[in-house]
Amino acid sequence: MKRYGEFITSEEDLAFLTTIRKYIDKEVMPLRMQLDEDYAAFEKAYGGLVKLGVQKRGFSPRYGGLGIRSAATICAISEEISRADSGLSLHSLIIPWCMAAAMGARNTVIMDKFTPMFCEDTPRCGCLAITEPAGGCNIEDAAEQGLTIRTRAKLEGDEWVINGEKMWPSGASVADLYCVVCTTDPGQKEEGVALIYVPKDTPGLSFGKPEDKMGMRVTDVNAAIYFDNVRVPKEYRAGGPGIDWKLFRNNVSWGRLTSAPMTLGNAQAVLEIITEYTATRSYGGKPVRNHSLQAAMIADMAIGIESARAYYLSVATMFNNRKKYGSPGDDFLMAQASATKVYACDVTEMVCNRAMELMGSYGYVREYHVEKYLRDSKIIQLWLGGGQLARLDVVQSYYPYIMDR
Repeated sequence: MKRYGEFITSEEDLAFLTTIRKYIDKEVMPLRMQLDEDYAAFEKAYGGLVKLGVQKRGFSPRYGGLGIRSAATICAISEEISRADSGLSLHSLIIPWCMAAAMGARNTVIMDKFTPMFCEDTPRCGCLAITEPAGGCNIEDAAEQGLTIRTRAKLEGDEWVINGEKMWPSGASVADLYCVVCTTDPGQKEEGVALIYVPKDTPGLSFGKPEDKMGMRVTDVNAAIYFDNVRVPKEYRAGGPGIDWKLFRNNVSWGRLTSAPMTLGNAQAVLEIITEYTATRSYGGKPVRNHSLQAAMIADMAIGIESARAYYLSVATMFNNRKKYGSPGDDFLMAQASATKVYACDVTEMVCNRAMELMGSYGYVREYHVEKYLRDSKIIQLWLGGGQLARLDVVQSYYPYIMDR
C-alpha cells in the first residue's frame, strides 16, 4: 500500500485495502473485458466485493456497517476497484452517495428504514437522480440557484407527490432506492430544493431504455426516470428548506472528489499494461522501455498519476477535518474537489493516449485492454458538470481571496 503514503495510517483500513487489491487482481482482472458485455460476470465480480464488505463500508456499525469514515480510505478503495473496472467502483459508490443526504441530515426515519438492507450480504444499488432533459448540468451549477429544476414535489397532507423526469442517473431501473433532486417551488431558489427518497416499485415510478454507451456498458446502468404522481411519506425528505441545498452541494463535491481516484484507477492499470508491454518488445538490441524516448513517455505517465494521486489524497484529508476546512459543499472544498477531478481526468486521458502511441495498433485492439480504459474514463470526465463547470467552480473560489489580499 505504499502508493497511498502517509495519507492512510489506520492498520484496519490498510488491511482492508490489501484484501480488496488481492481480490481485484485474482478474481476481477481476468474478467475485465467480460464486464463490458456479460451481466453474469458483473454479478460475480460485484458479489465478491459485497462479501468483502465494500457495500457497507461507509455505514455505521449500528446498522451492520464497517464504519469507515476516512475520505482518503474511501477514495483509495475506489481506485483499487477501478483498476479493473471503474463502473464496478461506481456501482458501489452510489449507495453511500444516495444515502449521504439522509445521513447528513440525521434523518433517522430514512436511515433506520433503508440503511440495513445496504449492510446485508445481498448485492444492492442506489441512485441519486440529478440531471434533467432540458437543463443538463445546470442543476449542479450553484449560480443557477436551483431555478432550472423542473421535477416538482408538492406536499399533499402527509405525502410528497413528485412529477417530472430525470436523465442519465447511474443505477436507474436497477436501484433499490432513489434520492431525487426536485423543487417544491422554483421561485424559492435554493430554499425550494428538496432531496426526497423514493423506494423502488413505488407506483408512478418508471424508466426508459438503458443507454447504449461507449464505456461502462454493463457495470453502470444509465436510463431516464419518470415520476408520474409518485407518492412517498413526507418524512422521506432528507432535511428541509435550505438544508437540502447544502446537502446536495456536499454530494456534488463528494462526487467530484471520488471521481479522481476512479479515473486514476484506469490510468494505473494502463501504466501497468504499458510497462509490461514495453519490456517484452525490443528494437536496437534492447527492450522498448529502455530507450530514452519511450522511457521519457512512460515517466510522464507515472509522474502524472503520482501527482494526481497525491492531490486527491491531500484533498481527502481536508474532507476529514471540517472544523478547519469547512463542509465539502462550501466554496473552498468544492474548488479543491473539482480540481482533483479535472486534473486526474486530464492525466488519465494523457496516459491512455500515450499508451496507444507506444503500443501502436496493438493499443487500439481489445486484447490489450487500453481501449477499454480510454472508453470507461471518458464519461468520468463528462459527469457532474464536466471539466468546464468544474473549472468555473475552481476559479470562482479564488476571487474573494484575490480581492482580499
